[in-house]
Amino acid sequence: MHSALIYLLLSPLMLFFSFTSVAQQKQEVLLLTYHLKAPYIVDLGEQKGLYFDLANYMNQHSESYFFKTEFMPRKRINAILQRPFPHVVIGVQPVWFKQFADKVSFTPAILQEDDVFISLKTNPVTNDDLESLKGKTFIGVQGYRYVMLEAAEQQGVLTRVDTLQEDNVLDMLRLGRGDFTITSLSTLRYKFSHGEDENSYFIAKQPHEHVKRRLMYSTSDKKLGKELNLIVAIMQKDAAWFEVINQYNLDKSFIPAN
Repeated sequence: MHSALIYLLLSPLMLFFSFTSVAQQKQEVLLLTYHLKAPYIVDLGEQKGLYFDLANYMNQHSESYFFKTEFMPRKRINAILQRPFPHVVIGVQPVWFKQFADKVSFTPAILQEDDVFISLKTNPVTNDDLESLKGKTFIGVQGYRYVMLEAAEQQGVLTRVDTLQEDNVLDMLRLGRGDFTITSLSTLRYKFSHGEDENSYFIAKQPHEHVKRRLMYSTSDKKLGKELNLIVAIMQKDAAWFEVINQYNLDKSFIPAN
């Protein structure tokens, strides 16, 4: 067989084994997320979404680790945080993990955005004060904690019903299962650009929370922490990272100045 033909036949296999070898030489680290919603996870089975692209981006800049995105419910993440862990929780901020403050560390933010109150235009809900929420039903996500609303629920000001996935909250709202919900501005922008009728919804002017999404890792893992911080420092000024988030209808306002 002609040598050129043999090379063409073997080239894909050589590339595959070369990539596999590199991945095997690096320590595998899971990028754990409990946010099952677009644009962060668009299709879990097909591994499509911004957090899968994040793993690919990080692998291009890491010398020691091979990152792989994986969904894990918040309760399971809480369980593994009870002891030193070799993985990374992505898209979070310190206030959400105050009970583990002595065990975990955070990188600077990789993204910033707002979580907003959203309701139907036919039944608009504002969040000026607790009184404006009196008698309302709030659609939340199982395992999520919401600043201010927990106190309102405990005081009997509002009622809370939960869904298993944040991706479902707009569906619940349309079906009349509640009066309002809270979701990320990034999720709304993605959904509005993919067929969701923006004119059906009312977004309160006052955000529920400003979110700076960081990478969280075990404080005891100094080597991993150093690598993560180096990668994040590159991301903040990298046009390639902007191109990644731009695919999900996110503009430069989502990139924090830190």
